[in-house]
Amino acid sequence: MAALLQKIDEHTRGDHSYLDEDDECYYVLEYIPRQQGPRYSSTNDLILNLKKSVERKEKPEYRYKQQAILTAGNLLRSVLNDEWLPTAVLVPVPCSKSKDDPLYDDRVLQVLTQMTRGLPCDVRELVVQTESLESFHDGYRLTPVELRGYYEIDENLCDCDEPREVTLFDDLLTTGSHFKASKSVIQERWPGVPVSGIFIARRYIPHDEM
Repeated sequence: MAALLQKIDEHTRGDHSYLDEDDECYYVLEYIPRQQGPRYSSTNDLILNLKKSVERKEKPEYRYKQQAILTAGNLLRSVLNDEWLPTAVLVPVPCSKSKDDPLYDDRVLQVLTQMTRGLPCDVRELVVQTESLESFHDGYRLTPVELRGYYEIDENLCDCDEPREVTLFDDLLTTGSHFKASKSVIQERWPGVPVSGIFIARRYIPHDEM
């Protein structure tokens, strides 16, 4: 699996409808959606295993999710600078469920825990989802403005100096809605603090399938 951190630019931004020119986002891999299953590519296999529902926790197959979390954490660590990582506040983008939902999935937090192992990093679940929603992965879509209404900042994690920068992490960049909503709520709390995004993969639809 090739590991190279790439920036969303004028050539790729159009694939993610809510991203603007001032959104600083990076990705490592490309995920091909629609009818392509886990056997299509190692990236598809990784992303689909990461998104495996926690309701499968008692099933033997769940070990593939746990393996994917370790793989994703190590992958991100391999493309990010160990000197930079401790300088930013690292924030997982919330999943589709609130924390009190039995289907709440902290996979991105676990990925960050693996990614920062042994480093003095500041990982915080700053952005909290207040109400469970259907998964965007299952086709349920909200705009960033609509999604922003379900997000709030955990003020219990804000009793420290204003961060130099905040970097949001998620497994898959699709429309950019989750990133934009999370960025919005953070910049409302800390105006002027730069907020970027890093994704394990971005969704890529070949032009002949559009």
